[in-house]
Amino acid sequence: MKPTLEDVVRRDMVVGGYRIEKKLGAGGFGKVFLAWRDGSPCALKFIHLESVGEWGWRELFIMLRHQFSGVVKLLSHFKWPEEEKPEYLVLVMEYVPGVTLYQWARDNNPCARELVEMLLPIARALKEVHAENVLHRDLKGDNVLVHEADGAPVLVDFGAGTMPGAPRVTGALAPANLRYRSPEAVAFFLRENRKRGESYDYSVGDELYALGVILYVLATDVYPFNGPDDELMGEILAGETKPPHVRNSRVPQALSELCLRLLAKANARVPDAEALCVALEKLLEEAKADPRRWEMTLCYGWTVDGRTTEDAPELVGHDPQAWLRRWIRQKPKRGRPPAPPAPPIAAPALPEPPTASTVSTLRTRVRRAIPVLVAVTVVGLVVGVGFFLDQHRPTPPAPTPPPAPGQPVLTSSLPTEFFLGAPTPWATHVHEVAPPWKPPEADAGATPTRADTPAPVTTMTLSSGTTRMKKKAPGSQAEKKGNGSTGANVLLAMAATANMACPGAQVRKEPAPQACPAGAVETMTRQLGLRLGERHGAGMPGEKHGSSEPVPVKAGPISVELAGDWDVGTDAMGRGGRTALPNGTHLTGQLCIGEKRVYGRITQAVTPTGDRFTVCMELIGQFDEERGLEIESDGGAIKVHPRVEVKTVERFE
Repeated sequence: MKPTLEDVVRRDMVVGGYRIEKKLGAGGFGKVFLAWRDGSPCALKFIHLESVGEWGWRELFIMLRHQFSGVVKLLSHFKWPEEEKPEYLVLVMEYVPGVTLYQWARDNNPCARELVEMLLPIARALKEVHAENVLHRDLKGDNVLVHEADGAPVLVDFGAGTMPGAPRVTGALAPANLRYRSPEAVAFFLRENRKRGESYDYSVGDELYALGVILYVLATDVYPFNGPDDELMGEILAGETKPPHVRNSRVPQALSELCLRLLAKANARVPDAEALCVALEKLLEEAKADPRRWEMTLCYGWTVDGRTTEDAPELVGHDPQAWLRRWIRQKPKRGRPPAPPAPPIAAPALPEPPTASTVSTLRTRVRRAIPVLVAVTVVGLVVGVGFFLDQHRPTPPAPTPPPAPGQPVLTSSLPTEFFLGAPTPWATHVHEVAPPWKPPEADAGATPTRADTPAPVTTMTLSSGTTRMKKKAPGSQAEKKGNGSTGANVLLAMAATANMACPGAQVRKEPAPQACPAGAVETMTRQLGLRLGERHGAGMPGEKHGSSEPVPVKAGPISVELAGDWDVGTDAMGRGGRTALPNGTHLTGQLCIGEKRVYGRITQAVTPTGDRFTVCMELIGQFDEERGLEIESDGGAIKVHPRVEVKTVERFE
């Protein structure tokens, strides 16, 4: 297996004089690590020369020639490794501690005024960039960082950027997410008479359109257009999206109208970044005149009630329960969830002084307990001696005969079966309810196996710390023998107690085949554009950065994190296409421990922006064709490799 960059670049190693601390993120053109030199932090961007080197040289060309306010700065660059054939171009960039623009909105739940105040510096930075004939060409919320010190936005990642004289890279369209492409770019891409090798002439208008998409997402928490590629391109061409103030009644109409002007056709769009700055400054003046309207947070916080979107789904009046499930799942929430209140610490009550009656009662209880304690001690000695003799008695070669009618039989509960009804972290960012395909009464309790006997027997079932006994049939052999054998009943009860306190090894087996959640295959193939059998890398919980040390696992709910963007529709060089699931998407489901392998069934994907998709995926090892993950033994603990892959399937086998 060819080592990845994370396998080579590890914590505390020195690369070009910079000490690596941790990985910061990954994009379409490289991976970024936090590093230190002379006590100062910086960001090292590793760009693979063989696959995307041409884009790296373009970014270096742009950053060397210009330094803009509000744009991340280039500090240095070199090729690496230095002592052999270089494999990477490394750009040493200014380190911007903070979060992405979308994450800032999720964490802070801004009001409309704060949104305008955040967009104005971005528009001013674009004005300066465009004045030098430079275009970013990949504007999106993840390429704007909000500095944690002063809250100022910083534009990053010019990997897809261009300017006059920059090295030319072939391709009809610059790599970017389809959701941010303008109607002009989509029309060019779909044009039938397009000449071979012809490239789209990206302009300032495309940049402003992408900024309009960002504004729409920040104001409403949803994209203006979404869906499978073919439907999405049709919607972008039509340009008929619901106005932000209609989708979210908390958005001021003036801000909504500016957003629609950014998303309009080319001839009606805001002409340039300078005009956008003027419009945003005008909105800030309007906000001063109507603070009540502009100071209201755009989304509801983490409360039980309240929602942002005021439009009623089409299910209302037809299926209220289905509507309620869908509405609760889609209702946007922002801001940090409140910390649970600390339970009150009650002062310990002072013991009451003993009275004469209390002392007398205590003495009586002690006197009554002495015979019981003696009996228990004797029984314990008998059991111990019997166990000692039994261990030294020669084992008969014949197999143990089946229990005679009426003989008590002790059975232990089987391990919990693999099923979707177990508790599952269905969401990571928003309040969630049970998945709609599974009614509350869908799951039956796990039933332990029982031996077939010709007569009623006493069956004791032990499960999860509880003991449940079936009543013996009146007049049966079991009842007569049970009543006449006190010693056997005592030993049986003691054995049951010991078994409940320290259960033996449970049987591990592969999960039974199971159908995918309703609509999962259609969501993956039509909405996300993923092909069945397609796979992508992910990290297991507990994965240590840069380490291949196995991580412990156990049966039950599981949440793995997608490693890098899951792109669809790209060419052999990884160019073009769009991102179906972004880096950092949480994939949740269930984990089952088999005899030799661990099996994971993923049923939901939750993106960093809070979008949720019902999916049907299985966990497999990297470059492994066999289902499940190989168990790596470690002193009896069940561990697996920290880096895995998820594979889209049409049924859980």
